[in-house]
Amino acid sequence: MTGLKLLMVLLAMAGACALLAGCTSQPAVPAAPTVSITSPANGASLPAGNVTVTIQVQNFNVVDKQGQTSVPGEGHVHYYMDVSPIPSDPAKPAIPSDASAVWAHVAATSYTFTNVAPGTHTFSVQLANNDHTPVIPLATASVTVTVTGTPGAPSVTITSPTAGSTVTGGTIAVSIATKNFKIVDKQGQASVPGEGHVHYYLDVSPIPSDPAKPAIPADANAVWAHISAPSYTFTNVSPGMHTVTVQLANNDHTPAIPLATDSVMVTVAGQGTATPTPTATSGGQTVAVALTAQNIAFDKSTITVPAGSNVVMTFNNQDTGVPHNFALYTDSTAKTRIFAGGFVTGPATVTYTFTAPAQPGTYFFRCDVHPTVMTGSFVVT
Repeated sequence: MTGLKLLMVLLAMAGACALLAGCTSQPAVPAAPTVSITSPANGASLPAGNVTVTIQVQNFNVVDKQGQTSVPGEGHVHYYMDVSPIPSDPAKPAIPSDASAVWAHVAATSYTFTNVAPGTHTFSVQLANNDHTPVIPLATASVTVTVTGTPGAPSVTITSPTAGSTVTGGTIAVSIATKNFKIVDKQGQASVPGEGHVHYYLDVSPIPSDPAKPAIPADANAVWAHISAPSYTFTNVSPGMHTVTVQLANNDHTPAIPLATDSVMVTVAGQGTATPTPTATSGGQTVAVALTAQNIAFDKSTITVPAGSNVVMTFNNQDTGVPHNFALYTDSTAKTRIFAGGFVTGPATVTYTFTAPAQPGTYFFRCDVHPTVMTGSFVVT
């Protein structure tokens, strides 16, 4: 074979090899999805209130297919506030293990956390598949910011049962709603403003109010519970009238300050002896009474009404951020209650309606929150 033919054969073989290699080459592997937080900046100082987190993604399509089959390169976003660690198990939905965690799953590149309390907070984001499992390799980002300003005072409201209602079965299921307060399971740990748990009381008076002591009833036999949940059920409750009270407590069990309480009176149906309740005499007249609470004091030390009268009391609490109530007892030992109005946090005005005792005499009234300094005589003629 001449040198020219040999050269042509070699060139043909090289071309065939190159063509074969081109046909069998592997496609490029897609770049892994990534996410970054564009706002707020790490270390930023923000005012208390709403915080909007904005992100940027690469190699990932944000789609609204939550709950559908996973498709590589698409899904939605999980936004977290103060959640650690970030869920990372590829076989499980990326849901925080803490049921009270603050987070959201949305098909959007921004999300607004509302009513963020002052303090240091870490906001994190994570790309998730359509079925909520985390994208693998993990695609997360976090920033830590300082939220400044004065938060609104924590408050609590009993949403169920309603005041004056009747329940059956010997149980009282209590549900609450809170504002400016995060219920967390950190009992026994250091107090953190704006978070803690809930104390539920049954027929406890007065409510513990010393900010330096755990909010534990003085009576060792008191019926109460301290739990990290917005509901609780009292069981085996005897028939009769009962007062249910809730109180927000810090992690170390001391009461949240300003005091955050709410109270309702309910009747448990069934056979038995209820809490003594006065009855009106036939044709009892209606008497209007005004009582003001200001500077941790009542404006009256004596209230006089006719026996068996229907008392309509206008109760005006002028102490901002401080709860008060009007409660009537047979005597100063406060062991037998005749009437107890719900707690009112000032400034606010409510109307209490009750029936005065049918038996003339001098009875005792007080504020159950401040039972030693806010007292008076209730005279029935």
